[in-house]
Amino acid sequence: VHTTHSFPTTSRRTRLGMAALAPLLLTLGLPRPSLALGPKDPPPSPENIRSWQWAWNERKLTQNNPKYWRHDPSKEPPYRPPKDWVYNTSSGPIEGKINVHLVPHTHDDTGWQVTVDQYFFTNVYYILDNVVRRLHEDPNRRFMYVETGFFKRWWDQQPESIKNMTRRVVQGGQLEFINGGWCMHDEASPYYVEMVDQTTRGHQFLVDAFGPAANPKGTWQIDPFGHSNTQAWLLSAEAGMGSLFWGRMDYQDGHKRYENSGLEWIWRGSESLGKSAEIFAGELYGRQGSFGYGAPMSFDGTGTQVQDDPSRHDYNIDQQVEEFIGYALEQAKHTKTNHIMWACGNDFNYQNAIHWYRNLDKLIHYVNLNGTVNAFYSTPSYYVEQKNKANIEWEVREEDIFPLADAAHNYWTGYFTSRPALKRQVRFASNLLNAARQMEVVGKLTKDEVGTPTIRPSPPVGTGWTDSLEGTIGVATHHDGMSGTERQDVSDDYELRIAESQTEVEVGMAKSLNLLINNNASTIEFSHCGCAQMEVCLNMSMCAFTADASDGFSVVAWSPIGRPSSQLARVPVTGTNWKVADPNGNMVNASVVPIDDITKNLPLLYINYFQKTKQEIAQMKREYANNATHVLYFSMDLPSMGFTTYTVSPCTQSAVDVAEVSHPVHSTTVTNGIYSLEITDGYTTSLTNLRSNITTAWKIEWGWYNSSTGGCTKEIPGPPASEAQCSSQASGAYMFRPNSSRLFFPGPKVTPTVTVTKTGVVTEVRQVFSEWASHVIRLFDNQPFVEVEWTAGPIPTDTPWIQGETDTGKEVVVRYSTDLESKGTFFTDSNGREMVKRQYNGRGPSYPQPLNVSEPIAGNYYPVNAMIALQDKALNVEMAIITDVAQGGSSIHNGSLELMVHRRVLVDDNRGVQEPLNETMCGCNDINAPPGSMGAHGHLGDGGCICAGLTVRGRHWVILDTIQAAHASRRQLDELLNFPATLAFSAPMETRGDAALPTESENVRRSRDDVRSRRRGVVRSRSRDFLGEALPANVKLMTLTDNYKDIANGKTLLRLAHLYSVGEHPTLSEPAVVDLKKVFSAPGLTITSAAETSLTGNQPLKQMDDSKLVWKTYDPWNYTGPSPYDERKYMDEASLTVSLRPMELRTFWVTFE
Repeated sequence: VHTTHSFPTTSRRTRLGMAALAPLLLTLGLPRPSLALGPKDPPPSPENIRSWQWAWNERKLTQNNPKYWRHDPSKEPPYRPPKDWVYNTSSGPIEGKINVHLVPHTHDDTGWQVTVDQYFFTNVYYILDNVVRRLHEDPNRRFMYVETGFFKRWWDQQPESIKNMTRRVVQGGQLEFINGGWCMHDEASPYYVEMVDQTTRGHQFLVDAFGPAANPKGTWQIDPFGHSNTQAWLLSAEAGMGSLFWGRMDYQDGHKRYENSGLEWIWRGSESLGKSAEIFAGELYGRQGSFGYGAPMSFDGTGTQVQDDPSRHDYNIDQQVEEFIGYALEQAKHTKTNHIMWACGNDFNYQNAIHWYRNLDKLIHYVNLNGTVNAFYSTPSYYVEQKNKANIEWEVREEDIFPLADAAHNYWTGYFTSRPALKRQVRFASNLLNAARQMEVVGKLTKDEVGTPTIRPSPPVGTGWTDSLEGTIGVATHHDGMSGTERQDVSDDYELRIAESQTEVEVGMAKSLNLLINNNASTIEFSHCGCAQMEVCLNMSMCAFTADASDGFSVVAWSPIGRPSSQLARVPVTGTNWKVADPNGNMVNASVVPIDDITKNLPLLYINYFQKTKQEIAQMKREYANNATHVLYFSMDLPSMGFTTYTVSPCTQSAVDVAEVSHPVHSTTVTNGIYSLEITDGYTTSLTNLRSNITTAWKIEWGWYNSSTGGCTKEIPGPPASEAQCSSQASGAYMFRPNSSRLFFPGPKVTPTVTVTKTGVVTEVRQVFSEWASHVIRLFDNQPFVEVEWTAGPIPTDTPWIQGETDTGKEVVVRYSTDLESKGTFFTDSNGREMVKRQYNGRGPSYPQPLNVSEPIAGNYYPVNAMIALQDKALNVEMAIITDVAQGGSSIHNGSLELMVHRRVLVDDNRGVQEPLNETMCGCNDINAPPGSMGAHGHLGDGGCICAGLTVRGRHWVILDTIQAAHASRRQLDELLNFPATLAFSAPMETRGDAALPTESENVRRSRDDVRSRRRGVVRSRSRDFLGEALPANVKLMTLTDNYKDIANGKTLLRLAHLYSVGEHPTLSEPAVVDLKKVFSAPGLTITSAAETSLTGNQPLKQMDDSKLVWKTYDPWNYTGPSPYDERKYMDEASLTVSLRPMELRTFWVTFE
């Protein structure tokens, strides 16, 4: 029976509403009622229920149909078991038959409803322990596994005998790793750097444990909630994996492709690399064409089993075979070639693996005895090989799968912004990791020499002191991790793991800097204000070390990007009498600006008032208070890859520019020499690029969409209360569904207050829309961007200023409006890589036309990892906005861009997390709720939590310029915003020959307990560049790490990335030639050898390319665009010169002397 296609499914666990029906359906031999009933899927429609009821009634008739042997056991049974009870599972593909590839698998979330370790000890350990043994019993059995972060946990606890057994089933092709990353990462939230890092980590473990036999050949992204082009071309094709399968796609697209046998195609995801980075891709057929990652049958529990013993009751093998054949014949009608695949498994399946294998063994044996179709154990890579052998033409498709909707009002676009603090923590920890890896390479300190191991580290893969941070960031990229779709306690767990590992890395960085600066690992004591703890967080202008440094301090800045740059330091200080010196002792221009009240109040929001006395609250306020009074701004000239030192000293009369006391203004104009900004009546009104002579109306607005709790969406055409308007779907962690298109003012309607502060380095324009929605516009002297630092929260749960509204969820947006004619077209980045063209209420040509976008706001939101832009082609003008955290964004109105910066939603969206997205500053929402009761304590005051709602802060850098100039600068600015210099603070350093003597007492007063104790030192070097030559302007130094040296025979992993896409800029989009011998020629980092490898370093590059499958293709969509660079140029092994195509990443194993 084919059920209605209202929406795809994950087939996770059935809801309570259908649980009572499940035993009845199973008794009747029907598959589990998971169609559209997974916890991340919408409630069943009446059509679905009617379809199931019809199937139920039909099956009851066939149950009593005498054609099944159990109803007339006097006849000879159609099938008898083999005499030795050993089933024949040795089949393979047979030409001319429908070949059913049975792919046993489990989907194991590395955190969701419970933490990664809780899942491991309660579920995953037993899955892997069972599967390996069951595979060993029969060499024909197969299993595929994805999440190496789990597998490594299991591996570390195995005796050598089980490890050897595992090696045998891997070498024999029975256990195949697919994806092979540390987790199954999200595709909307991570920057490409995090995606590559976590995949590399998993692949390196597989190489170390099993060798080349374990190299993944395909990707398996079955549970993420949309799919990016970057996943297809970079994390699949360029990582040596030739296929990509998933369990979700847009319902309209899925319906059309189901009817046209088009669920599989060739995905050519990169316009820059073209066919050289194409893959075979497709939506899994799922249970009877319902999509998702299940099969027509499930044998994981104690439900219906295959019974083939005629001497026992409930013999059903004849019925099971008939149904199997029926399902296969039906799927074949909607699938090209005579090969079909069944994903035999689901969430955390195979804990008692014999349930699945015993039943599948029987089905293979008896189905093949029947002979109508052919069944056998298989894997996705073997399935794809057979598809390739069919030698037919396949459709080429270029579009991504965003946004995803599974019904008219069910858009998976809320998670683009959900849990913004975790998203930002991952982004900034990733930059810290890259800087630390570089210091690990040039400092040559071992983990033992650092001597501060993470107490509860990530399961180790490499041997470096950066290994645990790499693993904790990796696990957080999970599609129920930084996506923001996990429970609050799980989110807290991800954040804690990163913070714990960051401590080890900060110690390693401090000791490395000591070696590099002073040839001693402990002469100078450094402090880091990288937000591992509240009181050391520069994002809140809090740094106890600098705020309490009455005797001054030094700032050591490490730049990781591979090219010289000028960057701004922003350091909290107390008072205004300061001077700043560069590494040569020359005074530099600097300014001090008072810290505003909103910023000063941020640390107090962490107070949990639950059961606290007035005296305790007063004491906490004193302890949490920010002692700094000002922020010190100065510009730093940074090396390509290395450090430089600036010293901040007290003086009797300030040598820096002190900001005038700011006063409220009504109308004014401010400028930095490149941009001029006008403010009138509390709002920005125009922005002018003085160099390009471009002016546009420019207005920044704050607002919020009212989160739907289910019901009817206003302003949608159609009869009132009709299906076109109404749905039970609520807005929540996954879903974004406003109840109207109206953008509400953030509080009672007032004119925003504006204050202006001017100095020689920076001009600040502070706009306050309400106590929970404000921003500071900064114009830095002679800088080619306008900074908007936004602060959102605590978002109130009530709405007293709107009559008739009580508790309302709020989706908070910053909107930038211009008078540019963008005509509904805008562009968003794909995980920080290529820009993708978007159209309001439209999709690319391969989507159904016309497309019904029945949610005018949510249906037009897209993930924004790095930037969003629009153009007025007639005027040759572009406005681009660069962001420092993944967010949802759109262009709802002509000439406007908006970014959702924060969400607070008071109901669950019924997709499985079972908890409203109601974050607080103390992270204690719902802390005591067990699985199944989540959300029971989701209100403030329950679960031991009375504290402010989560407040978040981030930055947008705005560019207004000609299209070509904007394209040139936006990539460079993205590097500076998202990969800035990593700062470390020490007591003031002085250079005095070769001596290393303290300038004053070693014992300096302590700040914030362990922070204030620090050392002054005379240093040998204040600045050093470890590159002999800077990389070209269009190339990024992406990765330099020694963490895998023990796996790679002492070699260092080096990775470069081209920053521009084909056609993006007339010169910067050209291939970039890098002479590795010149770039790495500095003392201490002189390259001696280099070998090209795949993206993740698990095989030689040429070998990977030679093993790629070649597909016959056709283009029914008439795609147009710049000509791609289809041919890769390999490194010249003699000169070590390499040419990078636009957007291309190149990875090497190198040695240095």
